[in-house]
Amino acid sequence: MDDARKEAALGRWRWLPWGLLAVTVAVASTGAWLGSRSLRALEARSEQLEREAAESEAHVAQLQTLRQAMERRLRALEREQQAKEWSGAAADLQAKSAEAQQARREAALEALGTSLEEALTSGDVALALEADALRVEVSERLLFAPGATRLTPEGAAVLKQAAAVFRGSLSDHRVAVEAHTDEVLPAEPGAPATTAWELSAARAVAVVRHLGEREGLDPERLSATGHAAYRPLVPDDSPLHRASNRRVTLRLSPTPVTPERAAVALTEPPPRPMKRQAKAKAKKTAQR
Repeated sequence: MDDARKEAALGRWRWLPWGLLAVTVAVASTGAWLGSRSLRALEARSEQLEREAAESEAHVAQLQTLRQAMERRLRALEREQQAKEWSGAAADLQAKSAEAQQARREAALEALGTSLEEALTSGDVALALEADALRVEVSERLLFAPGATRLTPEGAAVLKQAAAVFRGSLSDHRVAVEAHTDEVLPAEPGAPATTAWELSAARAVAVVRHLGEREGLDPERLSATGHAAYRPLVPDDSPLHRASNRRVTLRLSPTPVTPERAAVALTEPPPRPMKRQAKAKAKKTAQR
């Protein structure tokens, strides 16, 4: 009886290692399965985080692009607003100075009438006030020999007298020189111009060069245009009419106030009154 119990107990002990081994294998398999599952979960989470990071970077790049575009638009709007303000200021300055400029043109007309009295009497010079300009018409016979592009001494003297007025009260006016001819050109060989266009353009340039180089007018104020025979005063149908059409026009008009000039005028400090300057200087002298 005791032997049977011993055999049964030994049998049970013989199966114990195998049971433990089975339990160990089961535990290990379960741990490996759980570890593999956790690793896959971690890999999936890592991939998700990478995707979210990439999407965040793309979103940040889009926001930066949008911010840069908004900054450019804001700068453009600021420049547009500034340009409008400067343009409005330029128009205001132009309007404020228009009346004073007209008065100065009227004074210049009187001054020219006095200095060019002889040429006006002979009909070689004509003066006229336009809406916003002073026009001086000088005949060809006073300025140039027939078909020539070099000023005569009499023509140079007239331009000298006119330039003295242009430099004074009309120093802020542009001087547009327009030369007019007709289609009848001298037939002398070696003439400096072979067409009416060339002749009129060369004469306008000759007057502009004289005003700038000899009379000291600012070249930025000057312009030269040749109109040939295409802007006559009267029909070009007789020698007398053709002589009237051969002329040089000097048109003086105000220099436009640009937005840049208006901006300078707006940003410059107002001039200090002379009385205050004199008092301040006297006070400093007294303190010394």
